[in-house]
Amino acid sequence: MKQWLLCVFALTVVVSCSSQQQYVNRYDNFNADSIIQNERILLAYYKCVMEKGPCTKDGKNFKRVLPETISTACGRCSPKQKVVVRKLLLGIRAKSEPRFFELLDKYDPSRLNREALYTFLVTGN
Repeated sequence: MKQWLLCVFALTVVVSCSSQQQYVNRYDNFNADSIIQNERILLAYYKCVMEKGPCTKDGKNFKRVLPETISTACGRCSPKQKVVVRKLLLGIRAKSEPRFFELLDKYDPSRLNREALYTFLVTGN
């Protein structure tokens, strides 16, 4: 449960934005597995992005770019970032499907892009 929260925050860090074309490559080689496997960190990130707890600097970055990342199915992510984001989202879903859907409902309440996001999660594109 906590691990998927960390994944959410790692996802946000991965897609930290610096330009309109692509996100910064600072997190291209981010170790998503280490976040998914650490329930304490995962939960802390989850609480941050869900506005249920304090945020670290990385958590604030995650929270800032998460709406666009979800709504565009990682459209501005580099190929490396897509791998990391996909791994994190799938890890979150595996750890706690209810929290995964709570996260999606918060950042895509109208569900306009769910199909594209699910396609991204299945195919990586």
